[in-house]
Amino acid sequence: MNTSIITGKVVSDIKIINTKNGHPFCRFTLLSNQQKFNCLIAGKKSFNFLYEVSLYTDIAIQFTSNDRNQLVVQKFKVLKTPAPFNSLFEYKGRKMPHKKVML
Repeated sequence: MNTSIITGKVVSDIKIINTKNGHPFCRFTLLSNQQKFNCLIAGKKSFNFLYEVSLYTDIAIQFTSNDRNQLVVQKFKVLKTPAPFNSLFEYKGRKMPHKKVML
């Protein structure tokens, strides 16, 4: 499999989907160069992604493409997080998750 790297901005809500076997998948849409990509993250990396990334976060991903033309993320790096004016913070100073969906 060939891997590639792309940078962009998360432009959709991040959703966690559990399979029948209990394996988590994370789904989101990435906007890069005015083109939208459907992305997937499988396994425990999906929970890390869920808490590190929010809407309009700039990220870089290393990915492979599946037969449905979705980007299957192998690694990700947060480049820039949005700074909302009225955000809620935990006692440790980290932003609380917002609009996260657990199914």
